[in-house]
Amino acid sequence: MADLRVTYAGVEFKNPLVLASATPGWDGEGMKRAGLAGIGGVIPKTIGPVQDWAAHPCNGRLQLIRHGGKPIGMVNLELFTTKTREAWIKEDLAIAKEGGAVMQVSVLAMPHPEETAQLVEEIQATGMADLLELNVSCPMPASTVGMHIGKSAERTYQQAKAAKSAAKIPLTVKLTPNVSDMVEIAQAVKEAGADGVTISNSVRSFAGVDIETGMPLLRGYGGYTGPAIKPIIMRHLSEVARNVDIPISAVGGVMSFKEIVEYIMLGATTVQTCTAVMWNGYQIIPKLLKDLENWLDAKGYKSLDEIRGIALPHITTVEELAKLPAKYANIEAEKCTNCGICERVCMYRAISAGDTAHYVTQANCDGCGLCAQWCPSGAIELREASECLKTAN
Repeated sequence: MADLRVTYAGVEFKNPLVLASATPGWDGEGMKRAGLAGIGGVIPKTIGPVQDWAAHPCNGRLQLIRHGGKPIGMVNLELFTTKTREAWIKEDLAIAKEGGAVMQVSVLAMPHPEETAQLVEEIQATGMADLLELNVSCPMPASTVGMHIGKSAERTYQQAKAAKSAAKIPLTVKLTPNVSDMVEIAQAVKEAGADGVTISNSVRSFAGVDIETGMPLLRGYGGYTGPAIKPIIMRHLSEVARNVDIPISAVGGVMSFKEIVEYIMLGATTVQTCTAVMWNGYQIIPKLLKDLENWLDAKGYKSLDEIRGIALPHITTVEELAKLPAKYANIEAEKCTNCGICERVCMYRAISAGDTAHYVTQANCDGCGLCAQWCPSGAIELREASECLKTAN
């Protein structure tokens, strides 16, 4: 049986799955339930002050985004905790700890670094936190906090430096995806002495418009989460993992064990989830972990260390990929059902219908591979020219 234990930022987790800082952890009881369900770590909604800019709307703030009737993501106007700092300190952190999971407590980077340091001192003085996650990345606030700090390497450095100076337990920093280059931000975090980074928060977004009324679905800019953002997070994760030597916790679109594996293969140590719990309840947690364990056992892996970062050496530039031998679509006639999907999606007009199967005009094929991904019968794959000749129609 595979060992799911991981060590992140110097803290051992019984498994890599962590409840992300979001709605399911709005109070200690929600975090406790996740812990009792078997999750490795829990993070509360970000603890900070109670001010006007920290109050979330109570007249609709979550919007499912669907494509073809299937939910692919969600826009939220959640902001930070709706419980006071005092409530967390006096009661809710202790309730959360009863769940038995590692306590990774999210604290807000305040407008001034010295305020951030004071908040760190107050939270760690409870003795309930195993490590901290500094939030410099929330996409909703209009100014002063959240991503308005995290988009700047210098401001992020100042906040992380101040928080680290006060921290007696490991300090990690949650980064914003709303930047063109996360590497320089992660490097600033490392230089400030932080022990890890979370990649990343939600993507600043707009939920859409009801075309029957002309009214916005949500009347404010929110954070986009769920399956649709995974490619964005994987890009940032892999770039940071290849360029900055710092432990990483990945979050964004984790709906099954496969996303956990992907993120670890791209360099993550722990993997956070939120939307999966919101859409399926806390019972999704043991399923994710059991599926992960079964996959590792089936592959013969003894621990997650064996797969961490294994995808990174294979990532290169499009310029380098263009130097490799060209490949072309190859259709196996015996598998082809002549459905015509491949012909429809081929923008290079390289695929035509035959009497019993479709065939490829190799001179027109540009090797994009889209036809193979659309083929419902698995009849198409990309091959080098010499290999295509062996099975040409």
